[in-house]
Amino acid sequence: FLWADAEHSCASPSTVAALILAAERRGMPTLVRIGYGYQDIIGHSQKYLVAGAQGIILPNCQSKEDAEKIVKAVKFPPMGERGLAGERWNSWGLGEGGSLKDRVEVCNQNSIVGIIVESQKGIDALDEILTVEEIDFVFVAPTDLSADMGYHGEIRHPKVRSKIEEIGKRIRAAGISSGMLALTPDDYMYWRNRGFQVMCCVAHNMFVDGAKHLMNEIVKHELKGIPTLKKAAKLLIASSLSQDEIGSLRDVFVVIDKNGDGRLSLEEIDLALESGKFSLELEEKLRGLRDDLALAEEEYLDWKHFLVGTMPEGLTKQESKLHLAFDQFRKAQSGNMSICDLNDIFGGEDIAQQIMQEVDTDGDGRISFEEFKSAVASDDDSSRK
Repeated sequence: FLWADAEHSCASPSTVAALILAAERRGMPTLVRIGYGYQDIIGHSQKYLVAGAQGIILPNCQSKEDAEKIVKAVKFPPMGERGLAGERWNSWGLGEGGSLKDRVEVCNQNSIVGIIVESQKGIDALDEILTVEEIDFVFVAPTDLSADMGYHGEIRHPKVRSKIEEIGKRIRAAGISSGMLALTPDDYMYWRNRGFQVMCCVAHNMFVDGAKHLMNEIVKHELKGIPTLKKAAKLLIASSLSQDEIGSLRDVFVVIDKNGDGRLSLEEIDLALESGKFSLELEEKLRGLRDDLALAEEEYLDWKHFLVGTMPEGLTKQESKLHLAFDQFRKAQSGNMSICDLNDIFGGEDIAQQIMQEVDTDGDGRISFEEFKSAVASDDDSSRK
């Protein structure tokens, strides 16, 4: 279904009506989350129901009375107090789809009532709220709940997640579906595995994720030589580091590796980022590693690749370290790296040619140490293209 948001947006019944029409063309029902704080919940909901919404979602439900009001707003008598007239949902009373009486019965059976719990006050009243008949699902809003708990925006904080899991169990024990927000595939799997049934994704996150995927594929196609060379060189440099050069990074890895299996999962990295234990510089590097892991559709990060992504950047610019990596790549005695060297190292003519094309700036068909250093030590993979 389409969740049309009239709370955290400037949407009006007129603009939502256009969304409803678009969704109908794809065979999707629309539920509208109305704004919170209206004295007349019934009158406010009516506008969206008239526009064709198949249900209403009430935000910040804090009492049994709130829940009863939204049921009254969505259902016709005798179940509720929704006003009856010739409207879009019943073909303006012109007889299509059966008599008005038949249509009302069908509507009362199929219209959806959802409520959102997002504060301690709502949690305290949850048992009473769950006794209200005709509630189809209770959605837990993690962002407002995190703010109410003092963890503003930290929707994956362990205490916030624990509270949400507890709420979900109470909802489902009452025979009502529980709902949750999924901003990422990991979010979706995490909450589905914990029994949540009504999952909400956010359109702009989907647009951004789609754009990131597109750009990642474009970059991989257009510019894959230098990043590949950089990664291989950094792996060699990382493997040569002394304990003093590694510093506290091994301890950081152990702290993040909660289950002690010697590798980091996306979930473990997310928990580390949410903990606030690390410096801003290290958090930025962890986010980069997490994004790379997700884009590569890989599940785990080992110690070697963790070290590559977190070691001090100055190490990859030291001449001695760069010479060490260059000498490992170079097999010829001429002092330069040849296309044959690249082919042997990376196992394919296409990637060897791509690296040579991007790194061999003087066009002599060889990669000198200076060209190698310029590519590997640069901060921007795209600056040379």
